[in-house]
Amino acid sequence: MLMTRMPQMYAPKLLPIVTLSIALSGCMEVASTEYADRNQAVSRQAIGESKWLPSWLPEDAVNIRESHDMDTNESWLVFRLTSGVLALPEECRLVSRPEMSDARVMRRFPQFARNAWSRASSHGGKFYLCPEGNVGRWVMRDEELGLVYSGIAL
Repeated sequence: MLMTRMPQMYAPKLLPIVTLSIALSGCMEVASTEYADRNQAVSRQAIGESKWLPSWLPEDAVNIRESHDMDTNESWLVFRLTSGVLALPEECRLVSRPEMSDARVMRRFPQFARNAWSRASSHGGKFYLCPEGNVGRWVMRDEELGLVYSGIAL
């Protein structure tokens, strides 16, 4: 008799824990990867169409950090250039500041992506749109910090 009542005693206490665990599991679909340089990204087959790193990633890109949301396909890319010069393909064109996610969405991303979002959202300089397969990626260079930011166009 004692065995049949035990699950009933614990059920009210376990239900909130199980519910919270299930709810949080759907919010953790953001993945991040870091590469020392473009060569390491190439060796890991991380560059190109249907990949998270674009084919136009400069040869001298270093300290490459990428984060993406598996559910929404939102992606943030941050890197440095050893040359300090951002050379983009001819297909990339100058555009006005792109639409960006709101702060609520960005809370799921790691700090480097939130910092990039904050800087890009308030950037008054040039933005470029570079085609990549059937999507486009916007790109901007943060002259002050020496970083390049890129995201998938919304």
